[in-house]
Amino acid sequence: MNARTFAIALTSFREALRDRILFAVLGLGAASVLFGLGLGSLSYAESVRIVVDHGLVTISLLANLIAIFLGANFLYKELELRTLYVLLAKPVARHELVLGKYLGILFTVAVFITVTAALLLAVVTLTAADDSFAAAQRLEAAVGPAMHLVRSRGLRLAALALVLGLIPLPLVFPRLRRALTLAAVLPLSAALLGGFAALAYVVAPADTVFVLVGALLVFAEVTVTAAVSMLFSSFSTPFVTAILSVGVFAISRSTWLMQHLPRRNFPAAARAALHGIARVVPNLHLFVPERAVLLTDDPDHPLARYVALALVYAALWAAGLLVASSLLFRRRDLV
Repeated sequence: MNARTFAIALTSFREALRDRILFAVLGLGAASVLFGLGLGSLSYAESVRIVVDHGLVTISLLANLIAIFLGANFLYKELELRTLYVLLAKPVARHELVLGKYLGILFTVAVFITVTAALLLAVVTLTAADDSFAAAQRLEAAVGPAMHLVRSRGLRLAALALVLGLIPLPLVFPRLRRALTLAAVLPLSAALLGGFAALAYVVAPADTVFVLVGALLVFAEVTVTAAVSMLFSSFSTPFVTAILSVGVFAISRSTWLMQHLPRRNFPAAARAALHGIARVVPNLHLFVPERAVLLTDDPDHPLARYVALALVYAALWAAGLLVASSLLFRRRDLV
């Protein structure tokens, strides 16, 4: 990646932050993660598990939605606003523009996943401390005088209301939104994630690891989804790109189901056709494994190996799709 590509990526990231829809989705994600507190209270023994599963599903769906939305609009906006001609008049190749826009999507989604995962870990900390006296004692030893924030329900709700109140601020103050840069936002969100991860690990170590690994797999999945969106965006309009990208996402999430259809309910021709489709689309089901896969202690199936293979798989698919996107965009008539 050269300096021109990185500059395009940073510009794309700032452009994404100017869009109010992104902050609306971030607020929706935060509200949904906090809603997990209510869902967790419905179960006595599995409250933390419900909170974690609900939170990761929320992060996954919204992160892929952001990737599809940005991928469908980034290149088209350059054409619509005629800024593409200014860029291409400079020593910027079309493949550098595609790669820069793609990296801008990944930067944006990375911030979204980091912030929402940090909020999810905060909810996991509160839920685990409420459910287990031993966990509450460990947390009290870790945070000391600040423990009253966890014990007091009123202060807890006030803290959650403050979080929800801070998220819409960039919608109200455009100058604040323009001041957000990658160099400021990404380290701050990473520090937030690290702090809440440390607290959550005190009370629920297994679920903390599950959330962190799950968030990493969501980002790996987004690298593929964003590349799919860029592929369709290289030759189509935003509406068609969004429809096709959502369709590919839905099919790719269902590859395991298409490969394990019951024989008695589906004819051989239908099963063969679905098996063929499952072989030519990315297997996004790989990035949403069952809970036992990420929490297993089986030495024959180590977690690090599974995650490494998933990351390599995502990188290969993303690279192939980006090459195809660059070739198609190079042949696109811009007149």
